Amino acid sequence: IISALNAVLPDETVIFSCEETDFDFHARFDCKGKEYVYLIDNSPYGNPFLKNRAYHYKYSLDDKLLDKEAKAFVGKHNFAAFCASGSSVEDTVREIFSFDVVRNGDLVEFRVSGDGFLYNMVRIMTGTLLDINRGKISEGAISSIILSEDRKKAGVTAPAQGLYLNKVFYEER
Repeated sequence: IISALNAVLPDETVIFSCEETDFDFHARFDCKGKEYVYLIDNSPYGNPFLKNRAYHYKYSLDDKLLDKEAKAFVGKHNFAAFCASGSSVEDTVREIFSFDVVRNGDLVEFRVSGDGFLYNMVRIMTGTLLDINRGKISEGAISSIILSEDRKKAGVTAPAQGLYLNKVFYEER
């Protein structure tokens, strides 16, 4: 079935595995968590092979600092400050399982997993880290931004290119 699905799916979609589930299984509502990856091309001029696939961020990026800062997102919090303005979502409490920032040459990967995400949440979290990197937001401010529940205190919304849904979890972590 994997080969048959991959033969008819668009090139951007690949099936790696499949398994039989209960008849009442629902892909969205039975999900226990997700992992997103946000890719940043941190080269001085932009890698043409990454155009529209990673966000080109030409400024110096301190991945060690941002990895340390990203840990403040881990835990169960009210992430109202990291939700798109005007969202109608009532429950903005989510649990972040992990958030790592890793550099591989000019490619910097922001990898975050949690039980669920608000609209634009990963992009706003990434934008906040980038604003910390540039000194627009103070180091150590993430916890107070979370507690404020104020979208205006968080950073910009990072561009959509570079954001990928990497994994969906159907079992408790």
